[in-house]
Order: sequence, then structure tokens, then C-alpha cells
Amino acid sequence: MQSPFSPRDDAGIPVLTEVLDIPLPPSARAPRTAPSGPASLAGEAGPAAMAPTGPHPAAPRGPDLETQIETLRTTILQDLLDRVDPLLKTRMRAALEVAAARALGDIADHLREELGRMVDEAVQKELIRREAADIQARSRPRTEE
Repeated sequence: MQSPFSPRDDAGIPVLTEVLDIPLPPSARAPRTAPSGPASLAGEAGPAAMAPTGPHPAAPRGPDLETQIETLRTTILQDLLDRVDPLLKTRMRAALEVAAARALGDIADHLREELGRMVDEAVQKELIRREAADIQARSRPRTEE
């Protein structure tokens, strides 16, 4: 069964891939020193040139930074939920409509089959009853008056 939703038209993709413009904590803003040596002079990026030389971005956090992170997390989560909820409701409604239509179709098919079986059975019983009545009528002695 094909999905009723085209992946090209998925409005949820920007929600999951958009870049957030948030300020970096002060510990992550420290300038990094440029590597010196033969790798930087030759223009090649060796493993030593790729390693960060400044303070580690995951420096110890203070209570103010924790509060900012929690506020940012809550804001992002609420924004995602506000965007995703209508999409989920729309998709759930469409899926329920498809499922309900399929269930109603199945019920109608089974009802038709059952009614057909009942009519066939009733016709057979009537034919048997008529044949029995004909046999009984032929087997009775005729009384002439």
C-alpha cells in the first residue's frame, strides 16, 4: 500500500534540519590558536591541525548557564511540538479515514457474501420443500369422487 504522503511535501523536514542561531557560552568563544609547523605551512590539515587547542567546549557549567540551557531546551521543544502536533493530527486523521474506509469496505463485502449465502440457502430449502410436496402429492392415492 502506498503512503498518502509524498516525502517531497513533508513539512516536518525543516523542523528537523533547521539551524538554530543561539549564542555560544563564554567558554566556547575563546579563540583557538592556529597550528604552526610544517602541516600549516604546506596547507595540509593533519591530525594535529584538526585537534582543538583552546578550552574544551564542555567546560564546567554554572547555575546561570544551566538555567539558560534549560530555557533554550524548553523553548526548542515547545516550538517543535507546536509545529509537529498539527502534522501528526493531520496524518493521524488521514490514516484513520483510510482505516475506517477499509473497514467499512470489508464489512460491506462480508455482508454481501453473507446475504448471498443466506439467499442461496433459502432458495435451496424452498426447492427441496417444493420437490418434497410434489413427491408427496404423487405418492398419495387418488380418490375419485
